[in-house]
Amino acid sequence: MISNENTNDYLQEVQEKCIKCGRCTRNCPFLTKYKINLKDFTQRNDLAFSCFLCGKCKAVCPVDLDGAKISLILRRQTPKFKSIKKQKENYFFKNKSKRKSKDLLYLGCNFPAFYPQTAKYLMEVFQQEGFDYSIDCCNLPSDFTGFENTYMERFENELREKEVERIVCVCPNCFHKFYKKLSVEVITIFKWLEEKDMIHDIDEEVNVFFPCSDRYNHVIFDEIKRHIKGFNDKFTSTNCCGAGGIAGKSEKEIANQMKNSIKNEKIYTYCATCSSNFIANNEVHHFVSKMVGLDEKCDTNFFKNALKGKFRGRK
Repeated sequence: MISNENTNDYLQEVQEKCIKCGRCTRNCPFLTKYKINLKDFTQRNDLAFSCFLCGKCKAVCPVDLDGAKISLILRRQTPKFKSIKKQKENYFFKNKSKRKSKDLLYLGCNFPAFYPQTAKYLMEVFQQEGFDYSIDCCNLPSDFTGFENTYMERFENELREKEVERIVCVCPNCFHKFYKKLSVEVITIFKWLEEKDMIHDIDEEVNVFFPCSDRYNHVIFDEIKRHIKGFNDKFTSTNCCGAGGIAGKSEKEIANQMKNSIKNEKIYTYCATCSSNFIANNEVHHFVSKMVGLDEKCDTNFFKNALKGKFRGRK
């Protein structure tokens, strides 16, 4: 068991416990590129923003070391990309209200921009059920810059003012950022749709690309798989869609390699960002859209869709 997981002491523990087996390097294109292991990584502050935070190294490490934690510690030592922090902390396309609501549909930022019709449908369903919705960024990309941010504190205040009891997350990244970290209950859109008997089962075996945040715990997927005939985990050699951990800004070649490593496949996923990265070369289905009966194709015109979502449903 590794202690001091969120402090610089963790770097020292990694240096002491790494057995130099090479599994992390063999399973990570970033570590492979620089010919380093996790122990070496602790001393490479210059590579802090080259890690995609996908979690593959931890999954294969025999002593449970975590490259994502190393990267985040190094990023806090030398923060970068302040423009991302500013963009996400005051998300331009946010659509929120002060209306009281026991359940709050939290759409995140990318889902309504890539799946506008499905987002609109969900907004309307929640309104019909007497609940409110929110389009906003959970600030996870801001966390990845290494700068301090106060989003969780501000969000808690918003939830108290709105008298929210449950947040219903559509995005897996938002869900895992909030899950068990807020004073209110955090559930998935799949659980909420189940409760309302509004979910459509998928009567076929599907090829699933698991988003990084849920790949090694399946907290969300355990709810999804109750509504599918079966699934194949056939994309294990691709660690990330290429957008993970904002590393693509530093490692564009690796990001493109991962994005282009899957072609001519029928993919099911539950992350809008993954959908947008794979749609050019594949037939991509988003579980949320499919399970509400729309099966909307990912629309990569982000700005147009996000702008429409900013004003949708508010008078």
